[in-house]
Amino acid sequence: MPDETMVDANAKEKLDHLIAINNVIDKICGIRETNHIMDVLISEIVALTDSDQGTISLVVNSRMDALSTVVRFRDSKRDDLPGQISSQFLGWMLKNGGVLKIDDLDQDPRFYGMDSRGGLHKRALCYPLTVRGEIIGLTILIRNTAKPAFEEKHCRLMGILVPQSAQILVNARLLEELTRANELLEMTRKKLKQENLQLKSELGSSFAFENIIGKSAGMKRVLSLVSRYCVTDAPVLITGETGTGKDLVARAIHYNSDRRDKPLVIINCGLKTETLLESELFGHMKGSFTGAIRNKIGLFKEADGGAIFLDEIGDAPLSTQVAILRVIQNGEIRPIGATKTETVKVRVISATNRNLAEQIAAKTFREDLFYRLNTFAIELPSLREHREDIPLLVNHFVNKIKIKLNRGQLSISPGALDLLMQFNWPGNIRELESEIERAAVTCGSNGIIGVRDLSPGIAQAAASEAPSGLYKGELKAVVEKVERDLIIKTLAESRGNVLQASRVLGLTRKGLVNKINRYNIVLDYKRIVSEG
Repeated sequence: MPDETMVDANAKEKLDHLIAINNVIDKICGIRETNHIMDVLISEIVALTDSDQGTISLVVNSRMDALSTVVRFRDSKRDDLPGQISSQFLGWMLKNGGVLKIDDLDQDPRFYGMDSRGGLHKRALCYPLTVRGEIIGLTILIRNTAKPAFEEKHCRLMGILVPQSAQILVNARLLEELTRANELLEMTRKKLKQENLQLKSELGSSFAFENIIGKSAGMKRVLSLVSRYCVTDAPVLITGETGTGKDLVARAIHYNSDRRDKPLVIINCGLKTETLLESELFGHMKGSFTGAIRNKIGLFKEADGGAIFLDEIGDAPLSTQVAILRVIQNGEIRPIGATKTETVKVRVISATNRNLAEQIAAKTFREDLFYRLNTFAIELPSLREHREDIPLLVNHFVNKIKIKLNRGQLSISPGALDLLMQFNWPGNIRELESEIERAAVTCGSNGIIGVRDLSPGIAQAAASEAPSGLYKGELKAVVEKVERDLIIKTLAESRGNVLQASRVLGLTRKGLVNKINRYNIVLDYKRIVSEG
């Protein structure tokens, strides 16, 4: 029959262990940082088991060869546990599972050759940190040769304390990862917000009035109208030939209005079929037509609070025109297949290169929609109607393209500029920009766009299309006159420097000398004329 004194002692020991375990759990439960929990936990375990040294290691990012380790000592005498011991003990546990108890490390056949620091690290008790059957780390307790091996009571204590601690460590690590993720998310959110504000600012600057290039009377009138129409929410109709900058004016109106912080949604009404255009503008319900595999929000809904730019409104089908009229009149949209209408507040800016009056007469454009769209009107002049703005536009495009192509130097020769001034530009400003960009790619390493860098036929077209009275005669004579005038002007600007003038004109020095002789041009620093 067991001795009652022994039974009482065992019961008291178990109770003391449970109280100690509870105290440790209470301590680490109030800590949020993983490393701090590891520090407190291993320090408490070392004290409870009368160990000389304790190590707790956690696997990092599921890599068994990477450990986050905290080492604690019983007293000031420290002799660090070799790193290979932690790795070998962990490897053994992963392979065999369970607890590892070593009474004499030097004599244990499982770990022959391991550095025990001359027998100082004699005894060990290793417990895996396990959560849901997965080893996430381990604890190692070490006693030196002056102390006996670990007892069964130490194993029981570790068997209760370590599994509970493992879950606490996992929770703390997850909380840290979540906190880091939230911090990263917040940093990203702030960065995106700042970038968004910067982009909006840059966008607003891009479409500021000063970026609508032109000092001619026609462009001054356009700028005056844009500045007045910015302060109202009424519809604006912009008309003009292709390439005159209708989209730029539409953006300038929006980004200088009170709605600048709201979206500007743009659609070309001429690039969609009737059904697709209505779907784009008003949205559709799933299954409302073939290919409608999900609900779709329309552009009017996306633009709610902002503005929509209906480019090429003259190409919109009559059925779509009716729906657009309903939005302007009542602020109502109905997605295709929907049974109810939705309300939106959208400013409508539209543009066309068509003659809407003729379309109304031909019954291809609704007169009532025209009057709604045409509350305010802006007619953009063709480039040939404000040729005096071409030098300003060319300078703007040269600087813009220089940055785009990363060219250190880019300019245009006077002769090339003269030809650009004389050309009629059926594609207007857009064609001019394309011509400058093409010439910038093909011009020489000196970065000067010369006459020969321009598109074939520009000189002939400029001469033949020039205003009446500017040039008269047969094509050959006209071209020769243009060439002679350019050479004289370039030589004058270079003060008679033939080499410099030849570079500007895109000719060799010998080629220019031949032309000078051909046209009987007199070289004089004060007077350069043709005597032919």
